[in-house]
Amino acid sequence: MGVGDNMMAPTSQTSTPTSGYITVSSEDDVTVTNSVSDADSYEWNGEDQSNGVDSLSPVNSGLDIKRHTWLRTSLRRTPTSNHDQLPNRKSGSFRNTSRKGLGSNALASELYRSSSFNSSGRSSVCDAADDVYSDVSLEEDVLDLNHKVQMLQQQMSVLADNQTHTDERYSRVKQENAGLQARILMLEEQLRDVEIRAEERLAEEEKRHRELIGRVDREKILQVENCAIRLQNIETENVKLKEDAGRLRAALDKAKEDNERLTDNVELNEAMIMGLKQDLANARVEDRKQKDVIQNQQQIIEELSKELELVKQEKVTALTALTLSQDKDVTSPLRTELDSLRIQHKELQESHDELQAMLLSQGRSLISSGTSNTLAAEFAAMSQDDIKSALQEQQEVNAQLRSYIETILTMILEQQPELLEVKMKKPEGC
Repeated sequence: MGVGDNMMAPTSQTSTPTSGYITVSSEDDVTVTNSVSDADSYEWNGEDQSNGVDSLSPVNSGLDIKRHTWLRTSLRRTPTSNHDQLPNRKSGSFRNTSRKGLGSNALASELYRSSSFNSSGRSSVCDAADDVYSDVSLEEDVLDLNHKVQMLQQQMSVLADNQTHTDERYSRVKQENAGLQARILMLEEQLRDVEIRAEERLAEEEKRHRELIGRVDREKILQVENCAIRLQNIETENVKLKEDAGRLRAALDKAKEDNERLTDNVELNEAMIMGLKQDLANARVEDRKQKDVIQNQQQIIEELSKELELVKQEKVTALTALTLSQDKDVTSPLRTELDSLRIQHKELQESHDELQAMLLSQGRSLISSGTSNTLAAEFAAMSQDDIKSALQEQQEVNAQLRSYIETILTMILEQQPELLEVKMKKPEGC
């Protein structure tokens, strides 16, 4: 290749390269390496203009001579080892497996040595002016390369920091992901438990509802049967009640007829009672009259008895002188009759006393019982036959008393009318 050719990117022709290269795989992962070895030979070729070093600075044909001269004179020495200047980086930084990274002088020395090996034949024919120009251009290129290397180092440090943050965030996200996965597993287990419990509860509820529906159906059937039985009983009771209603209606009609008949009988009985009351009142009036007559007769009898005693005394005094035979013949029937009259008078007096005591007791009982035992109440309590029998008994007693009084009066009138005459004369004398 000629001296005026453009300086291109070096091409690595090595047998044992050292891993030192730059690789950019993504925004978070950058790897920088330099492939440098002592046996490497760099060749300047002008075939690829897109990857050459001349894109970093302008190239003139006059400066090529100076650049090659500078490389031969000033840079033809053994480079000092500067491998420890670049620190080791993590992933995404400069890495060197065998030795440290090279500095700018070492890089330039390597470039010179490679260029001297590759272009030793061509550089021998170059003149001094071209060497000077090439030295100046090469120095500028080295400065540009140093600046670019520093920029790349800064970018690599930024990328390393970003990678560190990314790793930390990745670890945090990984931990969170593990926690979330554990929580997801726990929630899935809880969900399965809840589903199992829900299924069991659903089965229990379905079983309970089936049992409830069965019980309700049985109760409904029992209620229907009970209602049917009750309906049948009600129908039979309705038939019986209809029969009883007909029978009671007939009994009611009969009772109405009996009531009408009894009403007629009551009216007749009331009329008879009124008549009997009238008869009883008349009988009581007549009884009072007879009682008055009996009382008068009793008074007369008492007066007659007194007069008889007086007459007896007079006769005893007057007839003492008479003979006993005459007295016996005259007074014997009178004495017997008088004795009988006295006995009858005594009996009548006893019966009169008994009747008077009975009347007094009945009057007291009527007074003590009040209005409940009045004559009307007695008549209401007594039946018609009892009233008739009582009335007949009273009439018989009155007839007996009347006949007894009449017999006494007839006997007195027949045997000793003077007794009545004495009674009749006393009022006249008075």
